[in-house]
Amino acid sequence: MKTLTVTIGGEKRILCYSLRVVNAIEDTYGGESEMRAKLSSGKTSQAIDITTWLMAQMMLAGKQYADKNGIPCPPPLTQDDLLDNCDVNDMVEMQMQIRDAMAVGTTQDVEAEGKNGAATPAR
Repeated sequence: MKTLTVTIGGEKRILCYSLRVVNAIEDTYGGESEMRAKLSSGKTSQAIDITTWLMAQMMLAGKQYADKNGIPCPPPLTQDDLLDNCDVNDMVEMQMQIRDAMAVGTTQDVEAEGKNGAATPAR
């Protein structure tokens, strides 16, 4: 799985667009296309909520990935952390980072562990 490293508050954090994040998007917004439609609705408060929520979800997935793979990573920030510590200029950067992580995550070949413990390419 590919990940994207971002620096927030002077600390490097890992963003991951995992299946857990895809499920959370579907559970919360009905799917990625519905989420994107709400993001582009022109409502600033809605864009802020979606962006900070998604960034927090991707940081949580990144932390889980890092822990599983022995990669040092600070605790993920929550949506409230992001809302309280980011400004409008940060929003643009967060949206670009999210887009990059989603694009990287959808082009990576995934290997699944087979019954004998050997990695086999997923289909």
